[in-house]
Amino acid sequence: MSDKRIEVTIDGMKFYVRGNDNEDYVKNLAQNLDEKIKSTYNSNYRLNQVQSIILCALNILDDFEKLKADKIDIDSMEVDEKSMVEKIEEIQKLNKRIEELEKDNKNSFSKYSDLKLKEKEIDEKLKKANQSNVDKTKEIATLKEDINKYREQIKELDEKHNNAQRRIIDLSRELESLYDEK
Repeated sequence: MSDKRIEVTIDGMKFYVRGNDNEDYVKNLAQNLDEKIKSTYNSNYRLNQVQSIILCALNILDDFEKLKADKIDIDSMEVDEKSMVEKIEEIQKLNKRIEELEKDNKNSFSKYSDLKLKEKEIDEKLKKANQSNVDKTKEIATLKEDINKYREQIKELDEKHNNAQRRIIDLSRELESLYDEK
């Protein structure tokens, strides 16, 4: 596109602007500038034309710098917004993980409760078995005592039996000797 020459009037002075921009856009810019210069001049009537233009340029630069700062703030907000979105997504993931862990915890607690019941049942069986063992141990001790008594009785009976046989032998000898004497 070729450079165009556009005529504009600013603060009563004619200027020719060259460029590729749209003519209406350039004329609008010139009109806005003209209005700002007149507004500055009207609010400060002691200023001459050059002072009004310089003060207007200063005001325009001030507005421009404020807009740049606002844009930086907006860009920063966009970065913060992205960071916030990432944090929200992370929080959502963490909440899902918490729900999963709570579910696992509930299942684990249920299993724990079942195991506790089984442990209680086994403890009861063990107590019964231990009591049974204690009873059987007592019974075995009693039986051992009885066996020892019977062994003593057998010993006594063996001794009596031996004495009785000796006596029978002695008596048989006496009988023989009495038969022999007759």
